[in-house]
Parts: sequence; structure tokens; C-alpha cells
Amino acid sequence: MAYFSDMRVLITGAGTGIGELLAQTLATHGAEVLVSARRLAAAEEVVTKIKARGGRAEAIVMDVADRASIEAAKVYIHAEFGPIDALINNAGVVFGGTFEDVPLDQHINTFQINSIGLMSACHAFFNDLIASRRGHLVNIASASAFVGLPFGSSYAASKWAVVGFSESLRLELKERGIDNVAVTTVCPSYISTGMFDGAKAPLLTPMLTPEKVVRATLGAMRQKTPMLYLPITVKSADLFKGALPRKMWDEVAKFTGVSGSMRHWQGKEK
Repeated sequence: MAYFSDMRVLITGAGTGIGELLAQTLATHGAEVLVSARRLAAAEEVVTKIKARGGRAEAIVMDVADRASIEAAKVYIHAEFGPIDALINNAGVVFGGTFEDVPLDQHINTFQINSIGLMSACHAFFNDLIASRRGHLVNIASASAFVGLPFGSSYAASKWAVVGFSESLRLELKERGIDNVAVTTVCPSYISTGMFDGAKAPLLTPMLTPEKVVRATLGAMRQKTPMLYLPITVKSADLFKGALPRKMWDEVAKFTGVSGSMRHWQGKEK
């Protein structure tokens, strides 16, 4: 994949899961990967694995929930490595359960990391992307950005915000005549990373493997695809939801298992 050769890519939440696999795969394709995580040890462990295989990577401490941490990471990156070419906003959390039983702090934290943190990272590094001749912004959203998600209401809402934000930025760049920055929004269904343990994938939407998500994401980057649905039935759900009367859609969501998919969630943070 010559597209990624010598591209400097910053990945948030890259100490584990999808972020770690994205970092490792991008490094094998010639990218210089900045592996960021809240804990330095987690980032360093990923970097060690990448360097052992001959790849280029550096560990960065960055907590997207803390604006000061983002700014400090930006200053450090610019001083030590220079501006980035691509930003992959992967950091995220999910808390499941009946709405009133989930502590309010967890609902707020979900928005702080999944929505506000993502926007803050974009704001900090957006001028880097504009200055790059091949800038790319990738925001990891969710299939739940298109449907209601009982027992995961704040998670779904935070991802709806990501899709709206990403699409608005993409169109703003177009209106401004900035064609060297691509925006890709990734909307996967449940992924088998441990984050969604206990969740039951809806009908016709099998549990995704991290490898499949990473392959599809990198392919979407190469093609500069604005919106990536995983699997394709996610796009169908969005279309049906818009076309059907609300009561009928509610029945479809119940029949296919969408409405009850998070009922028995017992996952963990990324």
C-alpha cells in the first residue's frame, strides 16, 4: 500500500484493540505511526511490537478527555516529529445498562471521550491536515449512529454526534475548496474486542473481527471513502429507518434484535 508510505499518522486510543491493530498494520505499509494512549506503558508496548518488525512508531501520552493533555501532545509531536498527515480518532468508551442505573458520570464520560474528545483532537491537529498534501481525518463512529440503541443510549448519542460532526467537516472542506484533506467516517457494528462482551449482534450483522474492520478502514482511506458501513447491512438499516413509518421501524428493530442487542452487555473500555 504505497498510499501510506512515509505518512505520519496519529492514532488515539491505540494502546489496545482496533487502535493497536491499526497502528501495527499501518506501520507494515510504511507509515510513521504515533501511538497515543492515556497510559504511556500501553503505548510503549505497542511501539515495541512495531519496531521489532522493522516498523516506525513512537509512543505518545494523550488523554482525549483532557484538553491540556491534547495540547501537550501536540506541542511534543510538533517539536519531536513535525506535523501529522493523518489523524485517526479511535479512542472511545461504552457503558451499557438501563439508563437510570448507569451512573450519570459514566454517561457524561461517554460524551467527553467519544464526542468532545474527538472534536478536541480534530481541532488541535486540523491545521496539520490542511497543510499536508495528503491530509486524512478518520473518525471511528458506530452503526448505532443511525438507530436507537436501548441499554446503550449515551453511547449511541455520542456516535450520532460523531457522524454529524464528521459530515459537517467534510462538507465544510468542500465549500472552502480544500481538496487535499479527506474525511472518512467508519460505522461498524459490534466488534469482538471485549468492548462489547455480552452484546448480541442483530440479525444479518455478524460480530466483526478487528482484522476485518482494520482492512476495510485502510481500504476506505486509500479510496477516500466518506462513509464506511460495516457490514453493508448497516447502510440498509439506515435506509429502512428513513423509509418506514416509525411504528413499523420499531417492530423491525425489535424483530432483528437491534433493540435488545445491548441488554446483556458486560464489556469493558477500550
